[in-house]
Amino acid sequence: MKLTDEDILSECRYQSSQASGSEYAADELVADRTDALNYYLGKPRGDEIEGRSEVISMDIADMVDAMLSQIMPSFQQDNLVQFEAVSEQDEQQARIESSFCNYVVMERNNGFILFETLLKDALLSKNSTTKVRVDVKQNVEVEKYKDLTEEEMFIVLQPTGPNQEVITTRFEEKKGNLNLKRITTTRKLIVEAVAPENFSITSEHKSPYLDDCNYCVERYWTTKSQLIEEGYDRAAIDALPPSTSDTKIDSTARNQIDDEQNHFNTEKSMQIVEIEEHYIRIDRDDDGIAELLKVRTCGNNLLTLKGGKSDITEVDHVPYANGVVYLMGHRFHGLSVYDKLKNVQDIKTHFLRQWSDNALVNNHNKTDVVEDQVNMDDFTNGRPNAVRRMESLDSARDIIPHDIGPSCQLALNYWDKVRTERTGSSLDMQSNQMAMPSNVGDQGVNTLVANLEQVTALITRNFTETAIHSTYSLVHKFLKAYFPEEMNAKMGGQWQSTNPSQWLDREQVNVILPPTRSEKIVQQIALEKAIIQAGGELAQGKGGITTDESKLYQMKIDHMRLSGIDNPEKYLIDPNSPESQQAAQMAQQMQQQAAEEEKQYNRYLQDKQLKIAEGEVQRNWENDKEQLQLDNTKLREEITFKYEELYKKLGMDKYKTDVDAEVDEAKIVGSATQALEIESMRQMHNERGESEREETDEGES
Repeated sequence: MKLTDEDILSECRYQSSQASGSEYAADELVADRTDALNYYLGKPRGDEIEGRSEVISMDIADMVDAMLSQIMPSFQQDNLVQFEAVSEQDEQQARIESSFCNYVVMERNNGFILFETLLKDALLSKNSTTKVRVDVKQNVEVEKYKDLTEEEMFIVLQPTGPNQEVITTRFEEKKGNLNLKRITTTRKLIVEAVAPENFSITSEHKSPYLDDCNYCVERYWTTKSQLIEEGYDRAAIDALPPSTSDTKIDSTARNQIDDEQNHFNTEKSMQIVEIEEHYIRIDRDDDGIAELLKVRTCGNNLLTLKGGKSDITEVDHVPYANGVVYLMGHRFHGLSVYDKLKNVQDIKTHFLRQWSDNALVNNHNKTDVVEDQVNMDDFTNGRPNAVRRMESLDSARDIIPHDIGPSCQLALNYWDKVRTERTGSSLDMQSNQMAMPSNVGDQGVNTLVANLEQVTALITRNFTETAIHSTYSLVHKFLKAYFPEEMNAKMGGQWQSTNPSQWLDREQVNVILPPTRSEKIVQQIALEKAIIQAGGELAQGKGGITTDESKLYQMKIDHMRLSGIDNPEKYLIDPNSPESQQAAQMAQQMQQQAAEEEKQYNRYLQDKQLKIAEGEVQRNWENDKEQLQLDNTKLREEITFKYEELYKKLGMDKYKTDVDAEVDEAKIVGSATQALEIESMRQMHNERGESEREETDEGES
């Protein structure tokens, strides 16, 4: 059988009374949250003794504030989340969607204050709760016109802006009279923190994520005027009982001034009413499958919309995100700093009070006196260094107390160490109480600080993976579902536009975990080295092999973010942006043109060098030819000269041979002639001798 509105109301009231942390449950969760706020604010504990020290150790407040001061600077960056692309072609669109979600959270909803509130809630009250909703407002303008022409009437009836509806209340075409209403609908996505004491959930839910929650409820206060403006039936709203005060004890524990929980408006439209907004999974239509319904109630009444319909709506998502800093496995609720340090603060408070009382006793010693032998006024007036009148020195005796200061100091130091071991070193780092060895260098200090920051780093990771992860997922879903028109925003120094209704469903959300201070230093150094190396590789022409311009751009962006620079995109140009692509194309064209000019110049130089070389060769050839001719002539002359010399030599040799031959011949002939002559002379001599002998003989005779 289908459920009636009354059936749904009855189930919501029952679930609300049983939900953890509700006003009616009065469970341990409410008591813990109340005590945590009292401990944080340093309110009286209830165990004070009149005349004794009432000092309270503020360890929980000091540690919570120290953690906030250490963690929150990491959330100053505007890009906390990056949605994972589903393909290479989806990379740019995923970045655009991430940028718009970051813009909506950080800029439009003051994200820094939002996350500080949520983080403080989680540190103090176990959990934080974020709500995402769409604030729809209608602005109605009434316009009256007379004596319009047909053309003017046509122009007037056109919408003057986006999301505007024009309704005519009077239309006299012949006379040109026209009355109309311009109803402009504006939508704004609201991301807000819900006080932990105002959010309750079924104890059956065990996961820190609320996507599949079966029941949860939020209570809040609003005016009757606001409800009527939202579209609820005026008569039904006027009949609602006004709320005079907030009576929930873990809510009033936040108060720091009297009457902060009371409501004093008496004018009917501004009367405050307490509303409960339920989200319940229930089988309304009897098909065997539970639907997720949003139900608004006030006390035991369903809120009624105009037309008499109850405000019961089927929705797609639970609009809440849960945040945890100390995760308790298999449970929705986490642990708080109060859970970790309650007994530390109790024990330190005890020792501080003991020490304070001991100091008071040391400054105002007790004295034994003989009543009739002293002036009692001198001993009881409490004036320091006052004159005390007595009859003899034996009439009064001071009781010297023991100084327990050193023992108390040792105990307090021990429990400070326990505090650090349980919740990290945030408070020690803030008060500069860390013991650093004198021989530790810069790298060693960074390592030591990183080790001390491990608890804080874990808290940050838990918070980002629960609160921030879930919040951004809801923001993306709500923008896609409820904002069908084009959105424009200036991000990174540039205007961008997108239509959320055309976004893809994003399942993978990468939370850019803000690093701790020491981690920032280490990452900055690593990125600086990577940037220098990548720049060198690109200069060597290795782009696309080991890195590219996009990777180098992302490294520079990450480095600037680690340095605390918001929106570093406004200082750099994304290589994938149209502007960069156009510049790269122009640079490529200029490079090609320069290369062509260089090629032409090189060709010109080559031609010139070739011509110079040809001229040089020609000159060398002519010079060589002339030289060859000279050498040839000289060689011929030398050959001719040598030939002539040889000829002459041969002639001389022949002449000499001939002469020698003639001489030899002459010698032979001469020898023969000489011999003949000698013989002839000998004969002549002989003949002359004979003649002389004959004459002699004849003379003798």
